[in-house]
Amino acid sequence: MGAGIFTGLTVGLYPVSVIKTRLQVATGDTVEKSASSVIRGILKTDGVPGLYRGFGTVITGAVPARIIFLTALETTKVTAFKMVEPFNFSEPTQAALANGIAGMAASICSQAVFVPIDLVCDSCSFQHSSHCKNEENKRSFPGMFIYLYAVV
Repeated sequence: MGAGIFTGLTVGLYPVSVIKTRLQVATGDTVEKSASSVIRGILKTDGVPGLYRGFGTVITGAVPARIIFLTALETTKVTAFKMVEPFNFSEPTQAALANGIAGMAASICSQAVFVPIDLVCDSCSFQHSSHCKNEENKRSFPGMFIYLYAVV
């Protein structure tokens, strides 16, 4: 159920991510200088589907990342409780520490999957922004893959 709720949130908030990416790649000579101008530009050129460009890639990475997160969280929680038990903290403190450790471990595991996918998704938004219409910017696009290699 949790993965379904998170997926619903991803669907609802994804256009905000597309707009953010377009604003990040905007240059001084770009017409798109505000969120409203980005929205108008996307709707004018691509329609509503333009707000979801790259969404399939995100879902492809988000669903496995959430499954990995929930699995790692539940798996490491038991081990984390055993790790903090010898310190004789109060029960609420032990629970907080164990849950924090398990959450951190689960987040690292899931982000190892999701961050590279998210970079590819951002590049989909970038490729279709007006900033990337000229050949010079298209040639510099492979630099993103160097960054992806560094993340992995």
